[in-house]
Amino acid sequence: MEVIFWLRILTAIWCLSCVLGGRLPVYDYSDLDDDFYSELRNLLDGNAERKIKQQNDWTRAHRVSHPREVKGWGSTLNLGQVSGVSVDPEGRPVVFHRASRKWDHTTFNSTHHFQGQGPIDEDVVMVLDPQNGDILKSWGKDMFYLPHGITVDQKGNTWLTDVALHQVFKFTPGSEKPELTLGEAKTPGADDVHMCKPTSVAVSSTGDFYVADGYCNARILRYNSDAKLIGKFGHPGMDGSSDAMFVPHGIAIEETRDVLCIADRENKRVLCVNAGLHNKDNFGHSVMRLHDPNHGRIFDVAVLNEFLVGVGGSSTDGAATGFTADLDAGILLDAWGPVDGFQNPHAIAVTPDATTIYVAEIGPNRVWKFLLENPAEY
Repeated sequence: MEVIFWLRILTAIWCLSCVLGGRLPVYDYSDLDDDFYSELRNLLDGNAERKIKQQNDWTRAHRVSHPREVKGWGSTLNLGQVSGVSVDPEGRPVVFHRASRKWDHTTFNSTHHFQGQGPIDEDVVMVLDPQNGDILKSWGKDMFYLPHGITVDQKGNTWLTDVALHQVFKFTPGSEKPELTLGEAKTPGADDVHMCKPTSVAVSSTGDFYVADGYCNARILRYNSDAKLIGKFGHPGMDGSSDAMFVPHGIAIEETRDVLCIADRENKRVLCVNAGLHNKDNFGHSVMRLHDPNHGRIFDVAVLNEFLVGVGGSSTDGAATGFTADLDAGILLDAWGPVDGFQNPHAIAVTPDATTIYVAEIGPNRVWKFLLENPAEY
C-alpha cells in the first residue's frame, strides 16, 4: 500500500509539471475509474481544450495577411470626390466619382432637397485597369447629380446610388440605361416607395438585394430578386441598441453565415445582422457588433471570406485606417493603410479571388490598391 501511495504522489507531481509547462501527456482513460484519476483526467482535458482554442484563435488571426500598398498605382487618375469603388467579375476596379461637383453645407436644404444645378456633364463611372489604374472605359455623363455608392454584383450588373436624386439604379452589363430604378427623382421620403439619400447596395447570389437608406432614414431595405420590398430593419438613433443606426453608410453580405454587415458610420461601429436568406423571419436579428475598431467613424465594409475588412476615420480625428476583423467573434485583428497614411477613406472593395483590396478616398480624391500576398484560405 505504501508503494502505491508514493507512486500516486510521483505521478501527480509529474502530471502537474506537464500541465504547468504546457506539455500534455496522451492517455487512454478508458480503464481509469478511480476518483483520483477522474479528477486528473478532467484537469488535463480542460487544459487541452483551452490550448486548442488558443491555437485556433491564433490560426484564424494569421489566415489573412496584412494588406500592402502598391506604390504608384493609379497615380495618373484625375478624379473628383471618389465616393465609391467596387470590382467587376473580371477583377477590374470600377469607381463612382463626382467629377467637378462637390458636396458641402449648401448642397441640401433642411428637408434634404438638393439645391444644386442639373446633372453632372462628365462621365462619373470609370472601369480601371487592375495592373496600372489606367481608365479602360467611362460612362454616366448627364445622368447623375451626386454620386455615392457603387456595387458590381456577381453577374456584372452595376448598382449605383445617387443621394441628390434619392434613388437607386441597376444597370445590366454593357448598358448605360437603367434596367431598374428605385425611389422618386429628387423626392426624399420615408415610405415604401421613397428613400432619402441612399448610400449603398449589397446583392446576394440569389438576386435578393439590400439598400442602405442611409443619411435620413437610417434603415436597411430588403428586396427579393423581383425588386419587391420584403423587409425593413433599423431606425435613426445613437442609443447603442442593435436596431438604432446613425448613417448606415456601407453594407456587405457574407452568405455562408447568412450575415449582413453594416458600417454604422456616426455610431462608430460595425453592426452585423442576420440577412434572412436562409429564413426570412430572421432578417435583422443581431449577430455581432464591432465597436469603435479605429476610434473614428466607420465608412464602409467588405467581406474577405470569413473576415471583415473596412475603412473609416479621417486625418482630422487621427483615426483614418483600414481594419480587419473576425466575423464570428467580432475581434479586431489588424489595422492597415498606405505607408503615408489615409486622410479620408470612404469606400472599400475586394476582388473575387480575395487577393486584392481597393480603397476610394475623398480628399485627396484617389483610389488605392493593396495586395494580400497570402490570401485568406477558403
